[in-house]
Amino acid sequence: MPDAGSAGMKISLYDWGPSPFCLKVRAILDYKGVPYERIPVLGPRMFELRRRGRVGKVPALDIDGRLVVDSTEIAHELERLFPRPGIVPSDSRQRALCHVIEDWADEALYFIGLHFQWIDAEGAPMVARAFERSVFGRAALAVYRRRIRAQVVGQGTGRKQPAQIAADLERELDAAAAMVDPGPYLLGDQPMLCDFAVMGQLVYLSRTPKGGRSLARRPAIGAYLERMRALRPADSRNAGIT
Repeated sequence: MPDAGSAGMKISLYDWGPSPFCLKVRAILDYKGVPYERIPVLGPRMFELRRRGRVGKVPALDIDGRLVVDSTEIAHELERLFPRPGIVPSDSRQRALCHVIEDWADEALYFIGLHFQWIDAEGAPMVARAFERSVFGRAALAVYRRRIRAQVVGQGTGRKQPAQIAADLERELDAAAAMVDPGPYLLGDQPMLCDFAVMGQLVYLSRTPKGGRSLARRPAIGAYLERMRALRPADSRNAGIT
């Protein structure tokens, strides 16, 4: 439940549904029981966000008019304002492991997911279909394609051959499967920040053709994602807020 000292706050999430980082933040908000409004940004709201935050990316969380950007910064701010249930370990070693696993998910897994969603020949047409649902989306698609391709190349994944990236995917998913088995969560009996980060990236990968097939071969990951999904309120899950 939300901390009594933070009751009455107006919280709005600048959100883009498919983003693994937005999913990470939505899941944390839901797990902590924090009421919030979702503000989709694939449209004019993106200009508002860029004006306010000078970053122009999601997720961004408005807390009573104060804007917090970056999913990790948002998570730690939510932990400060709404400390129960906690998602940052109190033990220093566990806290360090939580940080390292979160960083691995947000960096290594993320760029592999970007490749298989935006650049891979099977995944790229799915992006086009999603953006073409609106006039703004059609106009933004070319811009985002160039930006994301440059990011993936700059990070290094995009400079590899497809066979190398496919091998990276298998190694990363083998690592994830080993970490989540037997569970129930990455660091013990309670989900921590690293769980929400890993969950977001694995769900993102699962929606790509090649990532989905690779994940299907690892039932331990599927069981883990079901446990993470069960943490969220039934109305969020039933409404398709994933």
